[in-house]
Amino acid sequence: MLDALVKTVMGFLMSPVEAFKQVGGKTLGAAYQYYAMLVLIFSILFGFVTLIMGAVMLNTLVQQVSMIPLIGRLISVELAKFGTFIATSQLFVVYLVFLALLFGVFFVGLFLHVFVVLMDGKKSVKETLKTTMFAATPILLLGWIPFIGILGGIWSFVLLILGFRDNNGLSLEKSVIAAILPVVLWWILLILGATMISSFFGALQSLVPALFK
Repeated sequence: MLDALVKTVMGFLMSPVEAFKQVGGKTLGAAYQYYAMLVLIFSILFGFVTLIMGAVMLNTLVQQVSMIPLIGRLISVELAKFGTFIATSQLFVVYLVFLALLFGVFFVGLFLHVFVVLMDGKKSVKETLKTTMFAATPILLLGWIPFIGILGGIWSFVLLILGFRDNNGLSLEKSVIAAILPVVLWWILLILGATMISSFFGALQSLVPALFK
């Protein structure tokens, strides 16, 4: 099983077109087993990185606070006691990420299938879900590494386009549109949401002084 996992991973990293051909006949259950294994590996590595970064940041803060004259050492001792709380909070967040990835892939796949259908895709939603799961390979392998994870996200996006073409029977042009449209709509939602929140707090900030005049 481990050999098959490594072989599939290397296929999507090195020769994705051939890899999509090889997994085309796999069931949705097999695709999800592959995806779930990568999610588990990602979550473990992401947890280690998160814990290490949290410990380093806390230690740095404790050292800086301890240099404050008179009360610095006393405050730093109390601040260091938050180490366990911070570690457990980080593990809680990592576990939430694990659950979100494990179950959220079905929501993402269904969402993407809307645009596959919009581009006149003939295959079932099962194929879109499989494409989504296999295309996540690079981001799950590299996403836990700071900064380098961005490259994994880009490569996963490319795999999504290739998957739409090879697994869902779309042309390359329609595959690109089906992959880009959800991203554009999501960014529009984020920008409008951020603008709405910013304008609300801006109005609230100007209202508060007016109430006390």
